[in-house]
Formats: sequence, C-alpha cells, structure tokens
Amino acid sequence: MWKVVNHTPYGTGRVWGRDKNGVHEWIVGVRATYDIQRNGELKLADDQVSPLLLPEYNGDDGISSLRYEADLVGPKPATDVILNGTAYAPQGRPAAEFRVSMSVGAVRKVIKVVGNRTWEQGSLGPKLSELEPVASVPIVYERAYGGYDKENPDPRKQKIDLRNPTGCGITSNVGQSLPNFQYPSGNIKKAGPAGFGAVASYWSPRSEFCGTYDDDWKKRRFPLLPEDWDPRSLLCSPDDQRPNGYLRGGEVVELENLTPEGKLRFKLPSVHLRFRTNIDGRKEEHQDQLATVIIEPDFPRLIMVWQSILSVRNDGDYLEETIVSEKVRLQ
Repeated sequence: MWKVVNHTPYGTGRVWGRDKNGVHEWIVGVRATYDIQRNGELKLADDQVSPLLLPEYNGDDGISSLRYEADLVGPKPATDVILNGTAYAPQGRPAAEFRVSMSVGAVRKVIKVVGNRTWEQGSLGPKLSELEPVASVPIVYERAYGGYDKENPDPRKQKIDLRNPTGCGITSNVGQSLPNFQYPSGNIKKAGPAGFGAVASYWSPRSEFCGTYDDDWKKRRFPLLPEDWDPRSLLCSPDDQRPNGYLRGGEVVELENLTPEGKLRFKLPSVHLRFRTNIDGRKEEHQDQLATVIIEPDFPRLIMVWQSILSVRNDGDYLEETIVSEKVRLQ
C-alpha cells in the first residue's frame, strides 16, 4: 500500500498532504540529476538522489541561507528556478566589480559583484575599508544585503532585515563585511538582497503568503490552512527569476561569469513522465509539472524536479501504488 513503482532512471518519492480545504493530496515527486559536459551536452548522473522531504541549508539549519527547499510539497503555481554557484571574475583576474548573469528561456537575471569591503574604525567613526578586488566569490545570501543585529540587549532596538536575516549591510559595526552582491541599479537597501539561491519560507516576501495563524484561525480553521494562505508560499525562488507558469524542457540556459571559463550554455532536457495510480480497484492517470530547476555550475550539474498530485477524498486507504514511467526523453 502507498507504494511508488519506479520505471525511470531517476529518483522518486511520495508523501501525503492536504490542500487548503482539507482534501488529501497524494504527492509524487521525481528528481533527475544530470552532469553538464564541457560542450554543453547533458549526461544522466550515476548518483540519482530521491526528492527531498525536508529542506537543506548552507550551514546550520534555520540560521543560515537555504540551499535546497523540500521537493515533496503541494502543487506549485510556477517553476522555481534556482542557481547555487560562484561568481568568477572575467579571465580569472581579480576585479573590483563585474557582473554575472543567468538566463533560462525567457527568464534573465543580472547581478553586480563588488569586491570585499568592511567597516573599520576611523578618526571620526566607522569608515569603509579600501575595496579588495576578488577573483571568485560564493553566491550565498550571507554575502548579500540584509542581516540581523543583536548587539543591543533591548530586543526592541535590535535590527533585522526579514528579506534576508543571514546577510550583511544593515549595520556599520567595525569589522562588519559589506555585501558582495547587489542589483545593477537602484538603492541597495530598497532593492534588497541580490542572489540566485532559494529563499526560506520564513523570509519576506515569501512568509507573507503563508497566511494568518491567529486565534480566529485556531477557532475556525485549525488544523486546515488559513483562508488567506496563498500557494505562492510554496515557491522558493526569488520572484524575479521565475517564468510565467511552468517550464516544459527544451529551454536554453546561458550563464556568464558563473564558471571559470566565463560562459556555459545548454538546454533543459525534455522529459515526459507518466503517472498511473491504482486506487480502490481503478486506475487513475495524473499529470505532472516541472516544479523546480536547480543549476549548479561548480560541479557542473543540473537538477530537475517534477511533481504529480492526485486529490483523494475518501479512499486514501485503498490507494495501492503509483507507477511512474517515462514516455519520451529527448536531450
């Protein structure tokens, strides 16, 4: 009972969930990992990881930036596009400033990289140190605008940027680093943290879509989701690097200054999956969507996650198995 029979070369997983109205959802995920060759060709990786049930962080759980969000979640309203990587100065020569860019189909995003700086003690107070050119910098939110300043013992006077509590830049404490990443134009504070990585569910603006868990919710809705819950809370990518809807495969990916060579270009594989569930003596087919694309040029590798969700009202105990197979795979 409640099995997934996997006839694909990819990793699979499943979990039960509930939608906003309390209807049970049978969530099946498929996670494919590809090695990216130097010529841009993709090769299925030897190690195929199952879809994640829990998020994974770049450091300590909950207090560092998010590396991978959980894959086995409710239906996402669009494809998340994530990049975990490093910014490399052109030709490997340390530079005070340069740009990195990522494009996936119609989605294009540019970030400005600035060399290392810190606040240091000057004769009239804190001042900026001289800028140190950099050859490479890990692209993590710890190096983007934001932060959490707990120096004042009075919690009411402490500072936090809810868009990125792990970042830097909101204080001018001596020794404090300044952001290495920012948007190419506009005020750095107003524009907010610049990065390609996943945004945690308790960071703004994602947290605002999670709904209101107040006394009224406890009385009228618990344990269901709040009435103002929004499915956009399931999206973990920055909103400026999401497509309008779902990617389908075949989209061209172009990266600049995100590898030591400077440029990398490849196409997302076109994968066509089939989901057939045996439940209460009948067979049901359900569709999938490409939920997440994760690009990791430092390996280099590509991870793609599909999710298929079957609403199950009263016969969950009679769900036997879901058979996952691949109809066509083009590279």
